[in-house]
Order: sequence, then structure tokens, then C-alpha cells
Amino acid sequence: MRLVIDGYNLIHHCPELALAEARGRGREALMQALRLYRKRRPHHITVVFDGGPEPGGQRTSLAGLPVVFSGAARSADDVIADLARQEGRNLTVITADHELADRCRLHSAVVLDSGEFSLRLMETALGEAPAEEAEAEGWDFSTRKKGPAKRLSKAQRRKGRRKGRL
Repeated sequence: MRLVIDGYNLIHHCPELALAEARGRGREALMQALRLYRKRRPHHITVVFDGGPEPGGQRTSLAGLPVVFSGAARSADDVIADLARQEGRNLTVITADHELADRCRLHSAVVLDSGEFSLRLMETALGEAPAEEAEAEGWDFSTRKKGPAKRLSKAQRRKGRRKGRL
């Protein structure tokens, strides 16, 4: 699975990373957490940040992960939207920015909220089992129906499958 992460958006939606950002080390803390995450989950991860040392943008590597700086002329949102246009449904975008999420969904990319992903990131980076997996250990053998049979939309089912693979 290919993940594109709105870097500063994720930093501000994860309490541990926001604390590091207040000390001026948010970007480094995010990259270290993602490095640990990738050791356990072999996803292709690209992180996009606003700004950067080059005015026209720059591609580099931090903590062994590809990073794209948007430069002064463009925003990280524009870079991520362009990646969504190129990759389409093969891409999962991590952001809490509703406008960016809508732009990515136009190109069939799956969008996951930064808050949801930050929980999985921290649990996986720290070596803990995600809460959903811990709860799913027991099996309910009852045959009683739990509620009305309602199938989720195709987009919601696809998003659920992507979340399950994180």
C-alpha cells in the first residue's frame, strides 16, 4: 500500500508529535515514528511538508523515508493533490484537511483522518497491538442479529479495508 502523509497536519493531530513540535523537533519525531512504523508495516510511505530549503521544492530522504518539500511557490496540499491525480485509487492520503481530502477523493484516492492514523502510528511504533486487533481476539458464537442489515457504500468498504491494512 502507498501512503502519502500531510506531514505538518499529522504532527498537529498527534499529541506526542505536537509536544515535540513545541520543542522544535516535530518533524524529526514524526520521521522517527514513521521509521519504526515501517519496520512493522511494509508500506511505501512518502511525507510531504510545506516549504523547504529550495524555492521550487525538493525531494530528499529523512530517517530512510522519502520526503517532499513543496517549496515557496506551492503548498503541500497542491503537491499531495498532484500525487493523488497521478496515482489515483492506489494511493492512501493521510490528512485532516477537508479541502485536500475532497480534492484527493476526486481522483479516487482513499483518505484517512490524521487523528485515526496517529493512534495506529503510535501504537505500532511503540510495539503495542492496535486497539481493534486486541478487541477482535474473542469470537461471538451467537446467531442473534445485532441490528439491521445495511451494507456500507463501496467507498466506505474500501476505506475500511485500507484502515485494516495499516
